Order: sequence, then structure tokens, then C-alpha cells
Amino acid sequence: MASQSGQHGSRATLKLAAVTLELAFLLLLVAAPSVKAADLKPQTVQAWETYVGQAQASIKGRGSEQTPFLWVDETPDLAQRVRAGEIVVEPAGGKSPHGVPHGLIHHWVGAVFVPQAKFDDVMSVLNDYDSYKDVYHPLVVKSKLVEETKDHKSVTLLMVQKAYSITAAVETSNEVQVVRVDANRGYSLSRSVRVQEVADYGKPNQHTLPEDHGPGYVWRSVIVTRLEQRDGGTYVEMEVIALSRGIPVEFRWLVQPLAEHLPRNIVSGMLRDTGNAVSQKMTPASVKSPTAIQSSSLQ
Repeated sequence: MASQSGQHGSRATLKLAAVTLELAFLLLLVAAPSVKAADLKPQTVQAWETYVGQAQASIKGRGSEQTPFLWVDETPDLAQRVRAGEIVVEPAGGKSPHGVPHGLIHHWVGAVFVPQAKFDDVMSVLNDYDSYKDVYHPLVVKSKLVEETKDHKSVTLLMVQKAYSITAAVETSNEVQVVRVDANRGYSLSRSVRVQEVADYGKPNQHTLPEDHGPGYVWRSVIVTRLEQRDGGTYVEMEVIALSRGIPVEFRWLVQPLAEHLPRNIVSGMLRDTGNAVSQKMTPASVKSPTAIQSSSLQ
């Protein structure tokens, strides 16, 4: 398959990261230029917990008679498009971001298909947390697996995202639950337990701000990665939910497009890197070139 035209010939150097992808996106970043630091409000946290509680119930209910395990199976032609090589990303429920008191909730979901890959091929890449800094460079600057059991992992990350003149740097600690549904299906649910923004990143006076205080690029995050082996390969889905500060009225005209399009581009790029990383790691020379993976977004 030919790679999608207009992709600037850039081939992400295969590398992945994922099940927990807590990564970055947490960065979803909406940047409000030159906004003073603020504190996360209790009513914002309450709205976030309510939203996430409902979302997690839906996520954990996937695979029942009412809801397919994979998001792509909800629409007749979606799995076929992804199987054909597209990366498809859209706002969950058809809309993102969602306004809450003093904040925004960003909720996106996307999918990629990795031809000839087995479930364990994908997992071997996703579980290599210490390599995330290489895999998602320059998005992830530092990454470390702190603790690991069979179905639980603790991971720390330092992520950096730039948009126009804004640099958002965020340190996170994440707790990851890993669930193996059966031999061919499984998912991970990663939730941030600490998020601290880094002020003046890359400058001599760089310093970490207190939790729940700062520009508000990312206050909270939940990331779900679903895998299913079938159709001669493995489907990889990423569902990202993040809480950021609300957009001040005076900057809304400028920042709103970022709030809508930057998360889409980040999710798409991470899925592409995931597919490429897995393909590169598989040994048979007959594996098709990872450059066949395309990128597309639903409108």
C-alpha cells in the first residue's frame, strides 16, 4: 500500500509506547497564551470525576452483547477502513472538548491496524516503558517504569508539547491497570495520580510547580489502549481523556482551534508510531513496510 500523500515524507522511526500511553497526550494541549497560573477548582475536579466515572463504566463494559470490544466495530465501514491501512481518529461521542466549570475535558479515540502482528508482538513494544523517551521523542523527554506486577504498573513521564510560541511541559505519575480479556484481546487503563507542570522549561530557571497549580495545560488524564488480534494482524485503539484549564474569553478565538485539532494530530501521530514500531520489531523480512500505514480523520 502506498503511504498517504501529503505526509511530508516523514516516517516516524518506529517506536511505540502505549498501553499506557499516559503519555503524552496528556498533553492534549490547549495553550492559553500568556495566561497567569491558576489553581484547579473543586467544582472542576467534581465535574471531571463524574465524567470519567461514566466513561470508565462504558470502557469496562465493552465486549458485552450491547457494545463491541473495539470502537471500530461500532460503525460498519470503520474497521474495514482501518484494516485497509488508514489511521482514523475522532472525538468520542462526536464532540470535543466538553466544557465544565473552569475547565475543558478532551475525549478522543482512534485506531490503527498492524498487519501480521500478533497480540504479544504489540504488547512487547507497549511494555517497554523505559524506551518511551526514545519512542515518542520529542513528545516524551523522560520515561521510567517505577513498579510492575502482572496486571499493574507505575510509570513516570516528562512530556513536552509546543504549539506556536507556547511550550507545555508536564511531569506525571501514572497507575496502569492491565486486563487480558482472552488470548486475542486485552486493554490497559492508565490514570494520572500526579500531574505537575514545569515552568520555564529548558531555561536556566526551569522549575516544577505545585500539583493543581499552573497554566493548566493538563490537570488530569485517563488513557485506555485496546488490542485485538484478528483479520491477519492486530487492531490497536487509543482512547484519551484529559482535563485542561478553560479557555479565557479573550483568547478563545485563537485557542479554540488548538483545542479541537491538536489532540487529533497527537493521537494520530502516536497511533502511527505504534504501528510502525511494532512492524519494525517483527523479524520476518516478509513483513510489509510500515510506511503503508496511512492517516485519516473522520469529520
